[in-house]
Amino acid sequence: MENVFNQSIWGDEGFSAILSMKPVPDILKIISRDTSPPLWNILEHFAFQAFGTSEIVIRGLSFTFFLIAVLFTYKIGSVLFSRKTGLIAALFTFLNPFFFTYAFEGRMYSILAAGVTASMYFYIKMFFGEGGKSTRIGYIIATLWALYSHHFAIFAIFLQGFWWLYEFLLGRRQTAIKVFKAFLLIGLGYLPWIYPLYTQTKMVGGGFWLGTPTLTDLRNLIYDYLAEGIKDNSLQLPFLRISLYHASLYIVSATFVLRKWWKNISKTLFLLLWFLGPIALTWAVSQRFQSIFFNRYLLYTIPAAMLILVSSRSKLSIISLAILAIFFGTIDYQYFTHPTKLPFREYSAYVKSNLKEGDFLINWNSKSHHLWETKYYGIPAPIYIPPTGGELPFFVGTALMEKNDLIKEIPKNTKRVGVVTSGPIDEIVLPGYTEMEAKTFGDLKFVWYGKNEKNL
Repeated sequence: MENVFNQSIWGDEGFSAILSMKPVPDILKIISRDTSPPLWNILEHFAFQAFGTSEIVIRGLSFTFFLIAVLFTYKIGSVLFSRKTGLIAALFTFLNPFFFTYAFEGRMYSILAAGVTASMYFYIKMFFGEGGKSTRIGYIIATLWALYSHHFAIFAIFLQGFWWLYEFLLGRRQTAIKVFKAFLLIGLGYLPWIYPLYTQTKMVGGGFWLGTPTLTDLRNLIYDYLAEGIKDNSLQLPFLRISLYHASLYIVSATFVLRKWWKNISKTLFLLLWFLGPIALTWAVSQRFQSIFFNRYLLYTIPAAMLILVSSRSKLSIISLAILAIFFGTIDYQYFTHPTKLPFREYSAYVKSNLKEGDFLINWNSKSHHLWETKYYGIPAPIYIPPTGGELPFFVGTALMEKNDLIKEIPKNTKRVGVVTSGPIDEIVLPGYTEMEAKTFGDLKFVWYGKNEKNL
């Protein structure tokens, strides 16, 4: 049965997979010209070496880091509140629809969440528990893990620094001094990536694909993180005609109302800072500079939201949490058993079975190209960019593209051209060729074009 583990990969996953198949020195060289740190691709490289390059291996690696994030959520809940609260927080972190979605994404998002959550655990243990030398070592390793997973970990570290300043001035000063030494070692460990970070930041500053976020975007992101991360309108409450994801948000709101906010004030404030701080910071930065506000980049704040949700419970909130767990579980099961990625595996099998000697395949660069999917599934289809088509922006993976991945004209004497696209067929223009046959797989299309007789 097809599910989210074995469904076809999509473009960004294909980019990561193709990159991770290369030797580690090449990975470092190429990724430094893209927009991410290298840890995900290095670990995916070794996973490929050990287990192969299938979709299940890609998704399984991501799911493993997702479970690590869930585990550290439990440990944080145990340190701040109790083991019972830790278990409930881990359950809701696992079931959280938005977090659950990216548990199976073959990219760096779950490894980022694992690194930040682990970093927060050791940080919390130093200030709210009994953290010794081993805790500080764990903090250094986990924080570097997070920083080498995704640049957005920096926002989490910034907020740890903000809390450190509070502790140094008004709280546990001796502990803060020891933590400061850990900060210095983290900075030392991150030095090798400072220059690549600078060049990558400069690229993004020169133009990115994200628009300036509005207050509505800010609200919607928070709603997605709390309950509405999977918007499936086919799941509705009987008789009420309310989508289950909307109903889940209502239950979350009710649970917050019922929460005993006056208990554990300092712990709650720290969790609120973890949850809302990175979101507010990136939104504010995006107002003044190049926009970087994007929901998947900040998903590491979700464990904090779930910890707030389930801690300091009242008797009534236990009922609302039980209902919410059922709603989340239903939404997740529907998502798990009904894959939403484009069916590129089936698509590629059709293309391969219909190829004839002398055929030439191309990727049509519509709103997006599918170079990385076609490469992953073994279809040789370079991106066709007409002479008047301009240059591709860096954020579509140009750092990994090779010389033959882009062409400006169809090779002479090609009688039949196969076009890969997910855009409208009528936008395809191949001078000297006429459409012969089109095959669709959902939003994916494969179109055969034959050379006009007068050009033969």
